[in-house]
Amino acid sequence: MALEQKPHTGILREENIALRQILGYRLETIQASPYNIPQIGQYLPGTFIKDALLVSVDIDTGGGYEVISPNQSFHIGVSIFDTRCLVQKLLGPRDTITSYQFINTDSRPCKWAAKSFLFGETELMTLHDFASRIFLLTKDRDYVLVAHGTNEDVKVLNNIDPEIVGRAAYILDTVKAAQFPLQLSYRYSIEKLLDEFGIAYAKLHVAGNDAYFALKALLMIAVRDGQMVPETATPGDEELFRYLDAVAHAPCDLPGWTDDPPVTSTPPKPKTRLGVRAKRRLRAERKAARRALQDESTTQQTEDEQQHEIPIT
Repeated sequence: MALEQKPHTGILREENIALRQILGYRLETIQASPYNIPQIGQYLPGTFIKDALLVSVDIDTGGGYEVISPNQSFHIGVSIFDTRCLVQKLLGPRDTITSYQFINTDSRPCKWAAKSFLFGETELMTLHDFASRIFLLTKDRDYVLVAHGTNEDVKVLNNIDPEIVGRAAYILDTVKAAQFPLQLSYRYSIEKLLDEFGIAYAKLHVAGNDAYFALKALLMIAVRDGQMVPETATPGDEELFRYLDAVAHAPCDLPGWTDDPPVTSTPPKPKTRLGVRAKRRLRAERKAARRALQDESTTQQTEDEQQHEIPIT
């Protein structure tokens, strides 16, 4: 008799330990974990929170991710959460995440992405200039790259400039990080993850929007992870979780509908142009059809009158 197999549930991932180190909660579990996590940045004064940027990235392209082809189009989303806001509280929850979207061509998918970006204007620039912009946004700061499924995004970033990934203190995958706090037996899509946390969203599969919502999901992963053992939470932890929850659920201007992305960039077929003779023949056929219709109507009317005519006796 075969033993009944219990479904696999989420296991503690390296990403969970890294997230605890960055945000400074459940610190007693870090030393006991089987993972050797590098030190990520320095502590913010008077706290156990690391002084770092969480930089969420999402990259969409019509081509492959292994190499960058000539004229290959990209729309790239970047959203940034600065842990300093957890201490300074200078910004309200709605304003703590800054978001950007970049495109490198004016292709139809890029134009659609620019039109569908919810959090500002999309910037058109070369991939080289994009790398320079990332270095400027993260200048003199430790940062952690965040993505919902990191493999493809990391490949593209390495092809654009290996230093973008090389300078990161850590790479955090929300797909993996969600498995333990949610005790999942499989990996959630970004839609499923946002639904799980009750985070309102719209126009996904636009790089700038996906980067933003993935970052919100990460904050709720930390909240859910920290609340798994409530008896170990300190008053500081509880305040941290309330603020992260407020940021994740802060309202943003969302449309009531979502456009579907363009499936193909094939231009519409041009209308057929008729020659002079063809136009004359078409007009003659239309006149003949109208004349036949009028004759048929007249004949039918005459027959009806004859049927209803009363004979005189």
